[in-house]
Amino acid sequence: MKLDRAIRRVIPSTARLTYNPLFKVLINSLDLLPNCMYEEFSRIPPNHMRVRVGVGNRIFANQIFYLNEARDFWTHAFHAGLFRLDSTIVDIGCGCGRFAHPLRDYQFKYETFSGRYVGIDIDEEMLNWCRANFDRTRFEFYRSEHASKAYNTKGGNDAYYELPLENSSADLVFSSSLFTHLLEKEIVNYCRESCRVLKPGCSMAMFCFSMDHPPPTFGDRHTFRFKTGNARVESLAVPEAAVAYEEKFLFQTARDAGFQTAEMLVGPQDWQPVLLCRK
Repeated sequence: MKLDRAIRRVIPSTARLTYNPLFKVLINSLDLLPNCMYEEFSRIPPNHMRVRVGVGNRIFANQIFYLNEARDFWTHAFHAGLFRLDSTIVDIGCGCGRFAHPLRDYQFKYETFSGRYVGIDIDEEMLNWCRANFDRTRFEFYRSEHASKAYNTKGGNDAYYELPLENSSADLVFSSSLFTHLLEKEIVNYCRESCRVLKPGCSMAMFCFSMDHPPPTFGDRHTFRFKTGNARVESLAVPEAAVAYEEKFLFQTARDAGFQTAEMLVGPQDWQPVLLCRK
């Protein structure tokens, strides 16, 4: 863990490291023994993809983190009535399926996830892994056209990306750590598109960095000392590496997009509060 933290302090975006071929070989080689010992580990993405989507500083041993990360979100979302097992769910910034795999594997007696899961991401490598490892009857994966220095992708930052869904067709739109990597123009884009595709009365839930509720690492690993528009960023060289906003801006953006309500769900020592908006 100390080595993990040291790497994160020195390098603004660990995600960028995962595109380096030598780094890929190094961290993926650490999967060989655990995959032989535990069958469930062999069904998850290679380590360089897990690190790319975030592993809570556990760069070298993060299989359990990957498997457990989505558990509490789905428990809350089901309890709060944000989705059902037959819902249409949109996951923006789906990465390598970290939040999709619990629904793929869920089975209690004859009960399974029978809805539609639409994953959006800018990383073609991770999207291809998802397409190869999730059944196409329930899971679809599409590439966004936005660019990102942190995720080594080129595209049209000025382009307005339209989600591949009809108006008022989705029950839940969410992201686990999308707004933490988006600049202002993309935040506005995805708020508007989320509202467009949601059914009336349904919700958007976006994990984010909030300047009103900074993470426990604020002042140490995170400072958000640079300002660009309404965004506060950690690095001007790689602005998408870590992005924070004030709640006032996020709430106003949600209202301008057409949402009726907007609130921030915050827990003790919270790294990323959730912006919850209802159409």
